[in-house]
Amino acid sequence: MAWSPALWAYLAFSRHAEGFAERKLAKRLAAGKEDPNRLDERRGIASRARPDGPLMWFHAASVGESLSLLELLRRISEERPDLHFLVTTGTVTSAEIMASRLPPAAFHQFIPLDATAFVKRFLDHWRPDVAVWTESEFWPSLLVETAKRDIPMLLINARISKQSVDRWRFLKGAARALLGLFQHAQVQDEVSAMYLRRLGLPVERTEITGTLKEGAAALPCDENVRGVS
Repeated sequence: MAWSPALWAYLAFSRHAEGFAERKLAKRLAAGKEDPNRLDERRGIASRARPDGPLMWFHAASVGESLSLLELLRRISEERPDLHFLVTTGTVTSAEIMASRLPPAAFHQFIPLDATAFVKRFLDHWRPDVAVWTESEFWPSLLVETAKRDIPMLLINARISKQSVDRWRFLKGAARALLGLFQHAQVQDEVSAMYLRRLGLPVERTEITGTLKEGAAALPCDENVRGVS
């Protein structure tokens, strides 16, 4: 696939971006936005071994997206007990929530920053059999390096706002190239489908399925304090 000039420039920068990424990590750590005990995960260095057998990788940007995955993971694990699930997010809060709520066959890691060296290190270790993105957080190097390894890539619970579409309007070539990497996309609604098609998501790979949040399990509640203001 031919890359647009903007995407080509981004990927070229990403190949030499370790120093930039380290400075960004330092700023985020100082601002309390990173877990100091798990900072290496953001460099693509895993904090645990890869489990044996088939591994599905799900990426969710933060709390809302990751919570929407829980019921899906539970159902898949019941149907396929041979599978393991790697769930990645980029925020400390989402990591804390996932730690206590993921099913037994699933575990959490922080997503690496989008420097090529970090991304390759992450993929070299985990070697996922399938990669699933939720909603619309697209990191170009992560997407491109995953596709280079012939890992099937899916987009689920996809949604995109008009504001996001407007931000991509000068980078339509890059958007088309990245969206074309997905073998299939499940989109929340017709409006998002229209916007994503406009950016280059192939029509024949698009399916409108509603939101995962409609089928999500209720949040846990302590009945002793329920209703207490």
